[in-house]
Amino acid sequence: MNRLEQFGHGGDRWTAGERFGIHPADFVDFSANINPLGPPESVVHLLQEALKDSGVPLLSQYPDPDCRGLRQALAEKLDVEPEYLAVGNGGAEWIDLAAAVFQPDRVGLMLPSFAEYAAAAEKRGLPIVTATVNPQRGWQPDRRQLLQLIHRSDLVYLGHPNNPTGTLLPLALLEEAAEEAAQAGTVLVVDEAFLDFVEHGEQHSLIRRISVFPTTVLLRSMTKFYALPGLRLGFAVSHPDNIRRLRQYQIPWSVNGLAQAAGVAALKDRDFEKRTRTWLTEERSFLLRELDQLDGVEVFPGEVNYFLLKLADQPRGRFTAQWLQERMGRQGIMIRDCSTYSGLDERYVRVAVRSREENRRLVEALRRVLGRVGVDQR
Repeated sequence: MNRLEQFGHGGDRWTAGERFGIHPADFVDFSANINPLGPPESVVHLLQEALKDSGVPLLSQYPDPDCRGLRQALAEKLDVEPEYLAVGNGGAEWIDLAAAVFQPDRVGLMLPSFAEYAAAAEKRGLPIVTATVNPQRGWQPDRRQLLQLIHRSDLVYLGHPNNPTGTLLPLALLEEAAEEAAQAGTVLVVDEAFLDFVEHGEQHSLIRRISVFPTTVLLRSMTKFYALPGLRLGFAVSHPDNIRRLRQYQIPWSVNGLAQAAGVAALKDRDFEKRTRTWLTEERSFLLRELDQLDGVEVFPGEVNYFLLKLADQPRGRFTAQWLQERMGRQGIMIRDCSTYSGLDERYVRVAVRSREENRRLVEALRRVLGRVGVDQR
């Protein structure tokens, strides 16, 4: 059976459409962790005006190669100096550039983790050093395990919150890791792509003290929270020396003019932020409660807008993530097969939090499919 994640990620409606004979737009996508409210209305309006080119020449002129307007808007929102910021073509660009720019001899990964970390190392032939966390410890590394990983590596990627487990590192441990990395000369890349979904997320970040951690690089995404994955927009926060090095390797005009303008508009839309937090508070609780009531599923709640699920062994046999993904796909529902994550086996899947109607549809479909375990395992 070919995987839906043939390109390494969720959200591939086109492959799913070919597999199940359903139009890509007709799937309900729980495999990608994108805000279901869609982009802020202010962003949609701006883009509509840009496409008409009515006084907003975003299509007919080159974009600002230094992203000045967006960097300034980010600096004001995050309370950091603009020279600590660099904007890129999604968080994935910075993940890849970190391996290219800092040229480590060994890359450290805490498994399970986002596949792009390993991909950035593997494409350059870099050895990978790993440490694995497990559900018995709440998917958390212990202090010794994390610090050893830092000393065994020249560059370490950490998800915070982690993908796919949704867990946050304790801030005190993260600070100690950043201090240890500075002393060891190890680059610590902390991927905060989903931190916007965490209530009071900035209190869990090193961003307010980034100036005292010279080898730490924080990565953020604007595509998840603001629902802009089609535009590709992310940024890095680090010491200006690191930012200059990263920028030197970045291709010219990496961030198009539409994305830059959309980013500025999104950051100003505080009403959208409030509506998103209201939605997430209500729907996260609802979906967690409903998933907890399903037979044959263990739910790991995490801290963000998605849940990692483990499919339990059944008296009549084991069913796998691919088996479940296939049967959900036939019903027009996409879920993430997490057996593709190093450190997880074939029993793990991930689902995003979406609207109430969509969440009900997911739970009802899971209940139907899981109720047929042992009856339909063809």
